[in-house]
Amino acid sequence: MTPRTRRGLAIIGLVLSPFVVGLLLTYQVIRIPIDTDMARSQAVGYQDGPRILPPLGAVPLQGEAVGPDEFARNPVPADDVSLQRGKILYDIQCAVCHGERGRGDGPLAGYFTRTPENLIGSEATAEFDGSVYLTILQGFGEMPSLAENLTVRERWDIVNYIRTLPAGGK
Repeated sequence: MTPRTRRGLAIIGLVLSPFVVGLLLTYQVIRIPIDTDMARSQAVGYQDGPRILPPLGAVPLQGEAVGPDEFARNPVPADDVSLQRGKILYDIQCAVCHGERGRGDGPLAGYFTRTPENLIGSEATAEFDGSVYLTILQGFGEMPSLAENLTVRERWDIVNYIRTLPAGGK
């Protein structure tokens, strides 16, 4: 074999080697473990892990907090339509932290430094509707504001639904 022929074969081998390796990977002759399940990946999404609290003295985006003498009255009657809408919205927006039954045991509850509020406990049930509404609107502690996620009517529907959660948690 002449040096020119050897050089030509070497060039052809170098050019074809990525294709051969690709075929071997395609037909799983060479197996490389690649985790394609996003839930087990090492990436951290914006909703994962503990939430970072705002610095002390930070001004909330929604403006000043409202005092207890200024709580709004619930303008939405707790009829079947409101309760049905409230349940759907609660399941989407609130149940991930507060749990299906409102006990504060949702799937994301373990990620917070403070357990989410037990919505069927004596403290929460004693709150005014306007106070619960403001908590949904402005957030509290590690709970984010849902002002951008829910309309005014939807917030009141959730308040109406929370009031129907059974105290026994059944």
